[in-house]
Amino acid sequence: MDYLRDHELHDKKVLLRVDLNTPIQDSIVTNDERIIRCLPTIRHIVENKGKLTILSHLGRPKENGVFQSEFSLQPVAHRLEELLGQEVDLVADIENCKSPDSGQITMLENVRFLEGEKTNDPVLSKAFANMCDIFVMDAFATSHRAHASTTGVISYANQACAGMLLEEEVNALSKINRNERRPSVAVLGGSKISTKLNLINSLSDKMDFVILGGGIANTCLAAKGVNVGSSLHEEDMLKEALELANKDNVILPNKVVVSNSIKGKAKIIDVESVRPDEAIFDIAPESFNSIESIFIQAKAIFWNGPVGLFEEPQFREGTASVARMIVASEAYSVGGGGDTIAAAKEIGLLEEMDYMSTAGGAFLEYIEGRSLPALEALKAKALESANN
Repeated sequence: MDYLRDHELHDKKVLLRVDLNTPIQDSIVTNDERIIRCLPTIRHIVENKGKLTILSHLGRPKENGVFQSEFSLQPVAHRLEELLGQEVDLVADIENCKSPDSGQITMLENVRFLEGEKTNDPVLSKAFANMCDIFVMDAFATSHRAHASTTGVISYANQACAGMLLEEEVNALSKINRNERRPSVAVLGGSKISTKLNLINSLSDKMDFVILGGGIANTCLAAKGVNVGSSLHEEDMLKEALELANKDNVILPNKVVVSNSIKGKAKIIDVESVRPDEAIFDIAPESFNSIESIFIQAKAIFWNGPVGLFEEPQFREGTASVARMIVASEAYSVGGGGDTIAAAKEIGLLEEMDYMSTAGGAFLEYIEGRSLPALEALKAKALESANN
């Protein structure tokens, strides 16, 4: 695919798709991580005197062409102005979204207000393409969605390329997918095995060790006949979980942190000793002692999801232990997903990871080895340009 740094931008109309889908409370952005991560691309375009128009979505409004104030990008535009020290002109509708002057910034309101966005309507895709000389796709987090503003526009734009964040994401995740660094380790947590089964199977096939925690591990333990008490697990996934748990390179916890309730007193026990009225809320740090050498010897580590209920202090230490072993290792470490970022930030080790992806679904699908529509469209556009 083509990349932004290879394009001349001076006086060019540049349409930039980023992912500014951020949490907002009382009209204030409460976590600006995604905004910060796209600043290098925005600054590059502005400093090279491109005429920049920004596209993004926010939340899941009704796609009916009607402005919905609770999903407005106004708080995002305001935070972007603060970070850039430059005015960002928020435009309410596509008909009135005119190209700004060179080095200036316009932002179109939430693209998911527009009819045809999520259905990848060609009329809307062409309308986006007509707004620019160059389309820049920098929203890796939405690259698994074949929407008008992420995929359809690429086909109709005169030129299309990947922005700096998308390039960064693909380069980092490709190092895990190529699996050239061995031994390799995957640490996977989360509540439901059903949402990550394909990912776990994919990683268990290509990585040397897969360490499971959270509800995912609970379901695998239950499938093996372990009494998990009232722990979160999926009864209807036991067959699939047993196949996974029986793989030689899949590691389940042998010591866990249990309690009668989320706010109850926590205690560490052997995984075989969970009582019917107890629930597993975390992996005990002692459970990692026997596998510490795996992290020490690893050359690549992939992390997705906390291994316990890290939001509660008494159930945070398992995830903290994993995070500390990851950053202490000399391995190339990649993490991703909202809960993973939140956990690493809470523990104070976010900056110690080699790479932390801003994406969720796209991140997981890419690691699974699935094709992402926006990336395929960029590759097709690059091939088309090379042949012309």
